[in-house]
Amino acid sequence: MAAIAATVAGCAGDGTGVIRLDLVERFGLEPLPTMVHPRDNPPNPDRVALGHLLFFDPIMSATRDVACATCHLPRFGMADGRALPAGPSGVGFGPERQLTDPNMVFEARNSPTVINAGFNRFRDFQTADGFLFWDGRVRRLENLVTLPQREFSEMRADALPLESTLDTLLERLRGIPEYVTLFRTAFPAHPPDAPIDSVSLAQSLAQFVRSLVGDRSPYDRFVASDPDALTDQEKRGLVLFHEKGGCARCHAGPMFSDFAFHVVGAPQQGPGFQLTPHEDFGRWNVTHLEGDRWAFRTPSLRNVAVTAPYTHAGAYATLTEMVEFFNRGAGDHPNIPRARLDPALRPLRLTASEIEDLVAFLTALTDLPEVAVPDRVPSGLEPPR
Repeated sequence: MAAIAATVAGCAGDGTGVIRLDLVERFGLEPLPTMVHPRDNPPNPDRVALGHLLFFDPIMSATRDVACATCHLPRFGMADGRALPAGPSGVGFGPERQLTDPNMVFEARNSPTVINAGFNRFRDFQTADGFLFWDGRVRRLENLVTLPQREFSEMRADALPLESTLDTLLERLRGIPEYVTLFRTAFPAHPPDAPIDSVSLAQSLAQFVRSLVGDRSPYDRFVASDPDALTDQEKRGLVLFHEKGGCARCHAGPMFSDFAFHVVGAPQQGPGFQLTPHEDFGRWNVTHLEGDRWAFRTPSLRNVAVTAPYTHAGAYATLTEMVEFFNRGAGDHPNIPRARLDPALRPLRLTASEIEDLVAFLTALTDLPEVAVPDRVPSGLEPPR
């Protein structure tokens, strides 16, 4: 490690690109791949524009006071800056948002950014059908984007019965002439008198999310061709990430995730998940396999520096705290035996300066595409900002 650091310090910025080429080849660094779209929902700018409006329109919640963007705001990196989101009855946005209804609870899990959420992998294949959510309970964005509307703590509360929520929301949209026109334009193959259904709603929202791509971070520019896109410190952090830190075992490839499920033992906070109050068994909630208890999907590290807090329950407030958690070997959950943690986890023995280098590298994964908050949405409600 010391030899590599010395080489980086001695050669970086000399214009030859020798260090860049060495690191790119040594670690097999790759740019983001081409986005894979479902065959039945190919790229369409009209659908993206429609999905953009729907994403910011509170008409999409049963209570008309929560939009998808409430938990995925541009000024928080398309996340919300909170440990756990606050849905219906909330006042304010981001970390300042507070629930006003005593019957409401915070959501069970941290809201990840939706930037680059369209990139996914299943085993060794780039796919549109990879696992989504912290527990992987759905595959494909089209199957994800109409689930929050039916969740009590996210967008429904008790304003509508669960079984009729989506139908009611569709009827609302059909009653807004501007939306009818927009859906007709985006979905010309649908019957002209019925362009708005659950399929067209899901496809337009999914297309908007897939349009949110950040692929020009300093790291991306370094991988592409620019030897000076990363500082010496960030290059040292890159080496640590792949070697002493072993981060790339799970945070692999151009999306910095293997999209698999691992038990790391992050502490639990908040209400817990559904039938397990104050606890969350992660992937087990889907499979009921004992080996999946407390396992969560590996999050991407792209834009990680601007999307704190971290872990499924937002237990760590800063990126340094998150690195320190793994440096001591993870396993901060009091109820998870050490033997249940992923076998790859071990104390890393990073020094304070090495932690700083690693955090610097992770910060170099930042690229936030510009996402405009609409001045208005067709419902006439106020979009979150």
